[in-house]
Amino acid sequence: MSDRPMAGRWGGTRIGTEPRRDGRATRTKTPFAAWTKRGTSAAAAILFAIFAMSLALPFPPSPRFAPAPVPEPVEWAPTRPGDTLTRGAALSSVLASRGFGSDQIREITQLLQAYRSPRTLRPGTALRFALGATGIPDRILLALTPDSILHFVHADSVWTTRMEPVPFLVDTVRISGVIESSLWSARLGGDVDRFGKKDFEDLVYDLADVFAWKVDFTRDLRRGDVVRVAVERKVRPDGTIRSHHFLAIELWNGGRVLRAIPQPIPGGRYAYFDEEGRSLRGAFLRYPVPYRITSHFTGRRFHPLLKLWRAHEGIDYGAPAGAPVEATASGVVTRAGFVGAYGRLVELRHPGEIRTRYAHLSSIAPDVRPGARVEQGQIIGRVGSSGLATGPHLHYEFLQNGRHRDPLKVEIPGSPSIDPSRLAGFLRDRDEALPLLYGIPIFQTPVSLASGTGSRSRRN
Repeated sequence: MSDRPMAGRWGGTRIGTEPRRDGRATRTKTPFAAWTKRGTSAAAAILFAIFAMSLALPFPPSPRFAPAPVPEPVEWAPTRPGDTLTRGAALSSVLASRGFGSDQIREITQLLQAYRSPRTLRPGTALRFALGATGIPDRILLALTPDSILHFVHADSVWTTRMEPVPFLVDTVRISGVIESSLWSARLGGDVDRFGKKDFEDLVYDLADVFAWKVDFTRDLRRGDVVRVAVERKVRPDGTIRSHHFLAIELWNGGRVLRAIPQPIPGGRYAYFDEEGRSLRGAFLRYPVPYRITSHFTGRRFHPLLKLWRAHEGIDYGAPAGAPVEATASGVVTRAGFVGAYGRLVELRHPGEIRTRYAHLSSIAPDVRPGARVEQGQIIGRVGSSGLATGPHLHYEFLQNGRHRDPLKVEIPGSPSIDPSRLAGFLRDRDEALPLLYGIPIFQTPVSLASGTGSRSRRN
């Protein structure tokens, strides 16, 4: 056999073996293998060249985000007495005292009109000014309400406005009170140092609201009764209270213990229930003004002006002139005006053939007129001495099916209890709220707030 390689079938070179000196066979190198090696080297060279060129090309810079501009601090000018509105002074006079011309004053007042009429700004409203480069203020700060600040900014020859809410801090305070003669005269314990006199006075009125259908605070409280409350407050930076609501209440009254747990209702308000989920709210308030009773319902009473014995078919509350009078229940106004011996009278019609009357008023609220609807707790007038009256007081009557009834003794159904579908959630709220009352110290600081009684109407 010849040692030459054999021709392949298609005339190409066939891959075979050739002897090695050690007698072992080895694979021969073919033209294809040589081309593959050369091709690989060329490809590597091309890739290397491309990589080198890529290093020489400039990469686009990575994007950089400019930091948000930090607003320059505003340097407010020192306040002057003329920066505060006084009685009878117009906003334009304050602006004029700061160097504003008539055109700018007109522009500023027109911008204010979108929020409030300048004429409704109350005396004591303060403004602050920041002086511009020309010496004329280019910024104005106006405390529109206790919870909102209106900013005026002058830039590019145009005034613009921006409303800013006043920040507040939410805290929880706990306080106790031991009754001396009334809720306004009590020995306080707990977070007394965080409660001012006005704060406690507001709390007393709201507390009377909660239990108004269970306790007559003009006659049911006894010396030694105790109240414990946990209150959540929203406090403004100046320390004033923006709003508050009870988290839990406990009242010890004559051997019984009443507790109240809030549940939110539409309108940002709260309804209160006892620990079993029964509503504390009744269809009628126990009294239209939170003052002591001076004359009870009776079939025989000597009239101080007529000098004769006659029935007294209502209850008299000794209240100062001008004290607000509230509707004890929602209803429709049937009479509102001067009615003989009643003086100025408001009569309301309620469901169930019930009517209530409020007499001897000094004035009647403007929106209270025959046919108008009023809501429970709405102020319908002010205490006075019109008609046959020896002095300022409120005469209150309760009629059912046309007959006078004693408002303190008539049985009126209450509001519904917690819906069964919500009861489990209410019980969880109760179990979280009541422990807030535990451990509040009692009998700590004697405080008398009797002088503040009657300065504010109850709030619902």
